[in-house]
Amino acid sequence: MVMIRYSLKQLWRMKRTCILFVLFLTFAVLLLTLGSSMYGLVSENMERMEALFVTIGTAEQVPVSVAREKVWDAEIEGYRFRTVRNYGDLVSLSDITLPQADYLSGPERRPYYVSYDPSYRLANEQTGFGSNVILEAEPYEDGIPAGPLRMRQKKVLYSYYPIGNQLEFYFCDHQNPEPERLEAGKTYVMYLADCPPHGWRMGADGPYEWIPAGVLGTDQTDSAGNPLHTDLPELYYEEVTEGFYETERGKRWLELARALDWVYHSVPVTPVSDLNLILPFYRGDAWLIEGKAFEEADYEEERKVCLISRYFAQNNGLKVGDDLKLSLVLASYRGTTSSDVSHLYGADYSFLNAEGKAYEPFEEDDYEVIGIYDWSPGSSRESDYALGRNEVLIPAGAITGDPEDNIAAYGPMRAANTSFCIPNGSMKDYQELWEEHGVDGVELRFYDRGYTELQESLTGLRRISITLLAAGIVTVLLVLVFFCHLFITRQCRRTAIERSMGMGAKSCIISLLTGLLLLCAAGCILGSMAGYRLTEETVGRMETGGHYSTRYSKGAIAVEGNEPEEIAVDAPVNGAVAAVSGIGVLTGAVLLSFFMIYGNLKKEPLALLGGKEE
Repeated sequence: MVMIRYSLKQLWRMKRTCILFVLFLTFAVLLLTLGSSMYGLVSENMERMEALFVTIGTAEQVPVSVAREKVWDAEIEGYRFRTVRNYGDLVSLSDITLPQADYLSGPERRPYYVSYDPSYRLANEQTGFGSNVILEAEPYEDGIPAGPLRMRQKKVLYSYYPIGNQLEFYFCDHQNPEPERLEAGKTYVMYLADCPPHGWRMGADGPYEWIPAGVLGTDQTDSAGNPLHTDLPELYYEEVTEGFYETERGKRWLELARALDWVYHSVPVTPVSDLNLILPFYRGDAWLIEGKAFEEADYEEERKVCLISRYFAQNNGLKVGDDLKLSLVLASYRGTTSSDVSHLYGADYSFLNAEGKAYEPFEEDDYEVIGIYDWSPGSSRESDYALGRNEVLIPAGAITGDPEDNIAAYGPMRAANTSFCIPNGSMKDYQELWEEHGVDGVELRFYDRGYTELQESLTGLRRISITLLAAGIVTVLLVLVFFCHLFITRQCRRTAIERSMGMGAKSCIISLLTGLLLLCAAGCILGSMAGYRLTEETVGRMETGGHYSTRYSKGAIAVEGNEPEEIAVDAPVNGAVAAVSGIGVLTGAVLLSFFMIYGNLKKEPLALLGGKEE
């Protein structure tokens, strides 16, 4: 106790030096605490953001040329023009797959399959459909259908809505600049769609027309997109003669009539390997309102499970846990599900195969409904990226049948159905690999919902924290070495006198160390507290900065009611870091002090008294 008082008394004689020592050490520990705390916070945030965010890319083949195509319009008795894109040779998925790239999922080019079942209801009772029909009719008199030609219905081969047998209608071969003459007394089989009257845009009050809805043709291809040979004629209507439906031509019309029911009772089925690759889910335009999303086991074990839209679930009385029968009749690689029959506007494929027959199912199975999704009212329903109103999503590997003989349409890859997932922050590296790969005619787009900017911000903060940490360490070392030199090494004569008076080594250590440790403890405590408070202030400023939503993140496909978490570039300040910093500096001061005191104690007292003070 006497030696402690003696040590404090000696420090009082050097009070200015002591004050400077505490101030300098406080500042040094503050730097060390701030740097280490910020480094820990930034590292934690970077790990957190890496786990939350996901980066996807899309690929789309761009046209090599654009031309104007003229289309006859009987209403204006002239041609309208539309833009036609020429894509040249189609790019395959293997062409855009980079062997060196680190894909987390994909790349994949998703077709959509068409599942047909007469029990499917695609709309509620208040929603109307387009009226595509196949029927037999004859004109009341000879005429050329360059405008409305009055005709009488004879026999209906297919109509979704009931049509009376005595229906009278007007037919116009609307897009044919040189329509053939129709003769009274002859019967014609026709594939028709209803259309407003000529001049309706100007308020004309003419009769509603029926115009050709499509041709008796096919777009079937092989798996590489090569059209299959066919002898199907490109006909909109054809004369019916005795025994017509027993001929090959007549049977094709019956097959078309059978297949037309798909428009009203089929849904698009999209195979997926990662819901994040479906842009509406990635953007947050679509989300689950019931059930759960696909899990990793669903993909790996190729389970027969599915997600369905709220629209389809309501119209068909389906709920989570129910079974949905999927009868897949064809595959389309041309369009997207937003323009499919489930959107009620018509299909982007022909209904007949190259042999002139309706496609037969290549797979039939029951799928368990594990989730029901909905989409934002503000999302565009006309976009290529939009989900179909009645779209069904299934794990890609769940399909065991082979659709190769049922590819009804093929076209260039589109961003809406060709995508991949890569590690966050690797867009630049991927683009460099892409340039080396040398694929022409394909446009890449990347989406990371701000991760790149966030990463740059956090990387900058980490550099600053490393700088502060390094400055803190260097400053702590300099302060401790300098002041330990003042308080210990330069006090060697004092040590020699104390030893000459009979004090032992232990008493000398207590004499030199007690006051110094009190000063170190004061500086470490003050510095740690100041560093902790400054870190809190810095984090507070970060909280008022940019915020990011988990709506666009991994695993963000949540049940309705779980609002997306707004996340900021922050994390709770860990007081343990400040405490460890202070304790570490204090421990270092003790070790350094013992080392210097040991140097003093090794020297003989007479030698110290006889020499000059350092």
